[in-house]
Amino acid sequence: MTFLTRSSRARGLALALAFVASGAAKAGEWRFCVGLAPDSHETVITDIFASPEESTRLERRFEAYYRGRDGRALTFQCPRGYDDRTQALNAQTTALQFDQQMGFAVSNLGAARIAAIVGGGN
Repeated sequence: MTFLTRSSRARGLALALAFVASGAAKAGEWRFCVGLAPDSHETVITDIFASPEESTRLERRFEAYYRGRDGRALTFQCPRGYDDRTQALNAQTTALQFDQQMGFAVSNLGAARIAAIVGGGN
């Protein structure tokens, strides 16, 4: 008896593929992005992903995604990439803690949506 539906299997496969693809990241490509909506005290922090794209290009893609998805205006910042995934994770954790201390509601943007936004560069 299986408890997985087709959609949950598809999501699992997409996440696995994203993980495998990101495992081959070159130096300086591990990153995350933070979107901020100061008026609503909201922050969105992405999962760690690998992308060789320039930060400004990534920021514009994430901003367009949220504007087109539900009309929300978030300003994104994507720090320079890190050579090591652990370095990126530590910086992401620091950003998360800071935003929580500032009283912002923090939500996550997961790997599947990142892959769709970045265009498979994940």
